[in-house]
Amino acid sequence: MAKNDSKKSGGKTPAKVKVPGRFGGWKHPLALGALLLAIVWVVGTVFATTDKNFPNVGEIPGLFDLGRWNYAIAAVLAFVAFTVADRTRPEPPPGQALGNRWAAPAMIASAVFGLLWIVVFYVTSGTDVNIPVYTDLGNWNVVIGMGFIIAAFGFATKWE
Repeated sequence: MAKNDSKKSGGKTPAKVKVPGRFGGWKHPLALGALLLAIVWVVGTVFATTDKNFPNVGEIPGLFDLGRWNYAIAAVLAFVAFTVADRTRPEPPPGQALGNRWAAPAMIASAVFGLLWIVVFYVTSGTDVNIPVYTDLGNWNVVIGMGFIIAAFGFATKWE
């Protein structure tokens, strides 16, 4: 029976399918470590640079010297984490779609959220309404809203 099967396929053995490694995508230790470090860096910066001494750590010398660069460092760490996770993601099996099911809802949600962020800023900017952190950001609210809208375009590239 096996000889007949090889004659039907032209005598060639089928190509082996590459089995993805166990540590690809978000299971890669570097991706998880960089993302965890980015989260810890942002949380540590927020607690270290505000007057709320929540964990009673006290002053962290290197963290205070960097100032707002701490947020840029956390963003670079998060970018490294996402890049490693994306580049080590295993190949999908043949016949499986490459698109992501979450891309369309994430795109729409990000665009609507960014638009609402900017609209709320412009509606409340000429009034006495005080939204705790939102009002303190001032004109940076436009940049944040545009960031969400730009992220929507990024999600659109993942949609098939």
